[in-house]
Amino acid sequence: VILVIYLFLGSLRQVLVMVAVLPTILIVNFALMRLLGFSLNIFTLGGLVVAVGVVLDNSMVVLENITRRRELEPERPLRPLAVEATSQVGPAIMAATLAYMALFAPFLLVPGLASLLMRELILVIAGVVGLSLLAAVTLTPMLAVTFAHARPTTAGRSRFQQVFAWITDRYGRILTWMLQGRLRAGRRFRWFSIRPRWPLLVGFVLLAAFGVSVLPRLGFEFLPGMDDGRLTVRVGLPTGASVEQSDRIVRRVEEALSGEPYIESVFALSGGRSRGLFTQENPNEGEVNIQLAPRRERPMSTEAFVRHLRQTLASIEEPGATIRVRSASTRGIRAGAGGASDIVVKLQGAHVPTLFERAEETAGVMRSLDYLTNVNVDMDMERPEFQIVIDRVRAAELGLSITDAARSLRTLVGGTVATRYKEGDRHYDVRVMVEEPSLGSRRDVADLLLDRPGGGQVRLHEIAEVREATGAVEIQRENQVRQVLVSTDTAGVRLGESLSQLEGDLQKVSLPAGYRFDFGGQAELLRDMQRTMFLIVTFALFFAFVVLAVQFNRLLLPFLILLTLPVCLAGMAFALWATGLGLGATVMIGILVVVAATVNDGVLLLNFAEEIRRDKAVSPAAAVVEAACIRLRPRVMTSVSVIAGLFPLALNIGEGGDMLQPMAVAAIGGLGAEILVALFLMPVLYVVFSRQSR
Repeated sequence: VILVIYLFLGSLRQVLVMVAVLPTILIVNFALMRLLGFSLNIFTLGGLVVAVGVVLDNSMVVLENITRRRELEPERPLRPLAVEATSQVGPAIMAATLAYMALFAPFLLVPGLASLLMRELILVIAGVVGLSLLAAVTLTPMLAVTFAHARPTTAGRSRFQQVFAWITDRYGRILTWMLQGRLRAGRRFRWFSIRPRWPLLVGFVLLAAFGVSVLPRLGFEFLPGMDDGRLTVRVGLPTGASVEQSDRIVRRVEEALSGEPYIESVFALSGGRSRGLFTQENPNEGEVNIQLAPRRERPMSTEAFVRHLRQTLASIEEPGATIRVRSASTRGIRAGAGGASDIVVKLQGAHVPTLFERAEETAGVMRSLDYLTNVNVDMDMERPEFQIVIDRVRAAELGLSITDAARSLRTLVGGTVATRYKEGDRHYDVRVMVEEPSLGSRRDVADLLLDRPGGGQVRLHEIAEVREATGAVEIQRENQVRQVLVSTDTAGVRLGESLSQLEGDLQKVSLPAGYRFDFGGQAELLRDMQRTMFLIVTFALFFAFVVLAVQFNRLLLPFLILLTLPVCLAGMAFALWATGLGLGATVMIGILVVVAATVNDGVLLLNFAEEIRRDKAVSPAAAVVEAACIRLRPRVMTSVSVIAGLFPLALNIGEGGDMLQPMAVAAIGGLGAEILVALFLMPVLYVVFSRQSR
């Protein structure tokens, strides 16, 4: 950013102005973050990275206008000239800043996990942009007067400034020809001619159309995969397997991992699985958590190592055993049951055995698909259990109701908290129940004593039959509807593409009346993100249009500015497609950065063109050409500085940059297209619609 200022303005004194303004704004913003209780995390730091690119936009415009006015009026006193130059661009930068902040307001209004995740990033950007407006109209002109020479230096322009002046002159000629010239078809068709602006408009329309055609190829995802080197190997054995058997498989996995050079640490757990801060005991399960070396010390990504490890562990053969390898989910982000998996198919209905049969059929279909892996049914119907079938007539004769019997059995088997024991500042439940060794067989359960409401006791076998059977350990419900989960991960395919294909493939599974499919896991988060993105972008454009309409006091100019957005969004789509990145939640920030830059450039250009038309009474074409040439330098300065500020994120330098890389790449592509829009499309649309409105 500092280099851009020096090249375009050619003065170390003007660089000193920005060197003072930039840390001042950021330090004050740290105070705002402290008041809001924000920490330094990937989102607040990402907001600061984005903000560094835009924080000096307003100050650049003010400083460039002061510099330009000094070059035009070298004999005028500096202080009144600085005040007048700041006042000249003040309304435009205020309108642009308010429109910029209005773009991010929907994040505070629209519910959803995506908006919740981005809230701190958005508030950081909004705070910096608000402070930049305040600094641009107060601190920047004061420092410009303080650091500037009493009179402009006579050393002349730098080589870069001379080249840019030549570019500005050629740009003015090309733009004049596009707006006022004609294209002829040659000697044989002298009767045919067309203004160059119409082919230009057609070219931009085709560019926008190509951008729309690229969107389906991008693939949708909720959040980009983090190359943090965390992955999990989960081991499952049939019901009835002992902890020793699970431990034997886990140890074989550890032996297979011992020869891998890029593993930093391994943590193995036999007889259960970890769920956050808790451990769930289950003798026929085990897991191995792996941490790879830092990204700079290994030649492959986490996903590539997962694929390699699947091939390595395929040699471990154990009857009935399943070994699943997957990247660890992003910390703190889950989507309810099965949330760690990419796609969770939720089969919902009334009868559990029917649900389980359809879940097994669904899992069979999913295992046959090459774009899915780690298919698992999250219900085990083979767990041994005792089922109690009460003879209602016999129970009624003995004075027991079904409710009384169930309550007594729940107390005897599961226990009832009778009181609480306090020790220090902690309370412990005192649970009354039958000792577990006393319930080792079906006969022990049948001999349990039940209290009769009228007094006396009866044994369970007198009113009920105790059967040995198998069934599910737990029955899951969602919205009071029973469900069985079938979880899976994608295999080398974007989540959105996998989800759309799976919806078609699941048509092969026939469901009885009253049963249906639904989706959970990361797929549920993805669909929620798509709805949130649509609402946020819609509200953002509406708020920006309202702010601009109030500023211009007319509807045409805001309409022209927003009409150019499809071309900028096409640039974003091309950038993501060229780099192989997907369209996820973080790209929303890039969209709003591009929209904000488009609004900013549009306001500066069209507002100045309107002033020239009003003051000099010239045609729309002449006014917009003059405004475009005068505003060329500040527009290029701000666009280049924002792109330069986003490059470190786009290059994904260092650890933890995967989350915001798609946002930076999309923003750079959109800003590249926005430069062409501001240079050519906006002036052409201004002339076309100004003549149409007459």
